[in-house]
This record gives sequence, C-alpha cells and structure tokens, in this order.
Amino acid sequence: MQNKCYRYMIMGLAVCAVMLMPWHRAFARHQATVLLNTGQEIPGEVRFLPASRSYEIRVGDRTREVRAADVAEVTLDREPEGFSRALRDVEQRRYQQAIPILSSIVEDYAMFGPDREAGKALILAYLRTDRSSDALRTAETLIRRDSGIGQNPEFAAVYWEALLDEERLSTLRTSIREAIQSGSRDLAAVGLLRRGDLEMREGHYREALVNGYLRVVLLFQDVGFAQPEALYKAIRAHEELNEVTYAERWRQRLLSSHATSEFAQRLRD
Repeated sequence: MQNKCYRYMIMGLAVCAVMLMPWHRAFARHQATVLLNTGQEIPGEVRFLPASRSYEIRVGDRTREVRAADVAEVTLDREPEGFSRALRDVEQRRYQQAIPILSSIVEDYAMFGPDREAGKALILAYLRTDRSSDALRTAETLIRRDSGIGQNPEFAAVYWEALLDEERLSTLRTSIREAIQSGSRDLAAVGLLRRGDLEMREGHYREALVNGYLRVVLLFQDVGFAQPEALYKAIRAHEELNEVTYAERWRQRLLSSHATSEFAQRLRD
C-alpha cells in the first residue's frame, strides 16, 4: 500500500511538472546586450525567467536580475542558427521544412526578439499546412509571454486567422472590435480584413464587402500592405454575388498596382 501511494504521488508530481513547465522554468542562455529604459547597456550571458518576468544577466561570476518592464531592448550577439533560412522557406512556401527550426527558435529565444518573427512565421506555416490548432496554440503562447505582440498587425493577422479556423468566433469578434476601435490604422485595417473573412465564412457576402474588404480598399489606402488582400477578397465576394463588373474593376487594380503580390499570384493561378 505504501509503495502504491508513493507511486501515485510521483505520478501526480510529474503531471504538475508538465503543466507548469512552460512558465516556471528558465529558458536558454544567450550572449546578448540588454538595453535598460534608463539607457544603460549591459552585455553578458542572458536568459529570460518567465516565473518572475525578468531577465537574468550573468557577467563573469556575477549575476543580476532585471525586470522585463525595465528593459527597452535585448540584442543578441548573433542571430539564431537557421533563422533567416527558415523565414525564406516560409516566404517561398516550403512550410514543412521551416517548421522544426522556427519551433525551436520560438522555444529557445523567448523574449529575445527573434521569437516574435519566428512565431509569426511558424503560425503562418501551421495555417498553410492545415494545422490550425498548432497555430492557435503557438499564438496564445506568445501572447501569454508578451502581451504587446497582439498590437503587431502581422501577428494579429495570423492570430485572427487561427481563431477563425478553430471557430473561436466570440474571442475573434471581441479582439477585432477592440483593434478597430483603439488600435493603430495598420491594426484596424487587418481587423477589417478578418471581419470580412468572418462574414464570408457565414455566407454574408454583402456584409463582408461593406463592413470589411471595401472599407480597407477605400478608406485605408495609406495601409499599403493590406490592399492586395482586400482587393483579392473583394473580388471573391463580388463573384459570390454575381457582380461581375465590380469584380473586374478590383481585378484590374490588383494586377496593375500590386502585380508582384502573393494575392495577384493567387488570382493568376
């Protein structure tokens, strides 16, 4: 009986350890320079401590801990191995090849900067390989780690796409509404795109145009990166409504003004 209880106790501790592991263990150390909000620079061996939300900086045999809130920037002495190559792989749609490297960087370089770029690319790679649950899990991990990342339009775009694919519609609507009301113009434009996607998913093609895509096309022309996607999706919505003339108007604009974009290429395919 005593051995049985001991065995169950060990199993329980193991389960607790697994549950707590992502947020109660320190991440890997890296040579980097920490820039404080005061302007002071501290070079050394650095790692992020999630439990206390701080950076541990080791210089020789001395160790110092600095709150993440007091840090302006962390600059690595060198970029993670394979980082640039993995980002190129995603750009060139070699998603399966990029996923292992990006996943490792997101894990090992928490709160060092490259984890943000790697995270966005990893979420996109998961989405394009029909792994939306992994995409959402990665996005939520990054948000828990760094709440400010949600204000990044590129991150928000893939995060909201993952929410849509996983049918987390209430969370998606709330997040989009807040972004449109109080976010930057770039973030609001992405929010309108995803609002259009949500309406399209529900078969509300007119609402997708009026409340989403056409708002970006007509009212957010200064947000250049959002234009190709808005035009492409406006074309698709007009086609669903058999509005051939409008679809052709946006088709010509997309092919002439954004000829090298991913969405122009999709249109040609």
